[in-house]
Amino acid sequence: MSQIPVGSPKPPPGRHAAPGGWYPDPVDPRRERWWDGWQWSRDVREAEAPAQPQPVAAARPGQPALTADGVPLAGWWHRAGAIVVDGLLLGVVTSLLSLPFLQTAFDAVVALFDASLEAARQGQPPPPQPDPTSLITPTETLALGAVQLLCGLAYHGLFLRLRSATPGKLLLGLRVVPVDRGRSTERLGWRAALLRALVWVAPAVVTWLFVLRLVDVVLPLTNPRRQALHDLAARTQVVRTR
Repeated sequence: MSQIPVGSPKPPPGRHAAPGGWYPDPVDPRRERWWDGWQWSRDVREAEAPAQPQPVAAARPGQPALTADGVPLAGWWHRAGAIVVDGLLLGVVTSLLSLPFLQTAFDAVVALFDASLEAARQGQPPPPQPDPTSLITPTETLALGAVQLLCGLAYHGLFLRLRSATPGKLLLGLRVVPVDRGRSTERLGWRAALLRALVWVAPAVVTWLFVLRLVDVVLPLTNPRRQALHDLAARTQVVRTR
């Protein structure tokens, strides 16, 4: 107990507004004195040492990036592998559906082959190569672009909506989830699935947008959340499921 008269030390800031509690003793800063909300009491105690901040563990090199809820994000090579698998599967389907619009080019190639054989048989020089622009009509070019776009939207959009992953991603143990919700078991909505598919597919169909495809592929290497352009547009991330 201190012999200091009650109320004689300087009151804490706020005077009567200061709630009752332990405050630094204005007489001896090594101690704390009880303020009852109106005046100082004679009760004192040793001042408590301030809590030392705990050091934050530094991230280890090579530690996998995580979503906000702690799910590992897919690495770039896994995503690239899924792109290759999906590209092969989608390419087969698109090629089969495009055959009816390649008839002009097919006929021109067959005619060139026959003319080359006939010229060789007669000992004559081979026929001139046809102009590449003549192998396919503008209408067929538009039709091929439409087939590619629709097939891409259907392939990526439907699989993302129904399975939250394309066949390539399923094969490599990847899944598309809403951003920072790696543990979500809900399927992607139609808007997110189709928007993500459109931003990914369109640059491959429209020639002057091809640079966006390159940026889209490279962006996960530098983005802290490992998001590509189509992830940013649809607010998604790709996580590992195994």
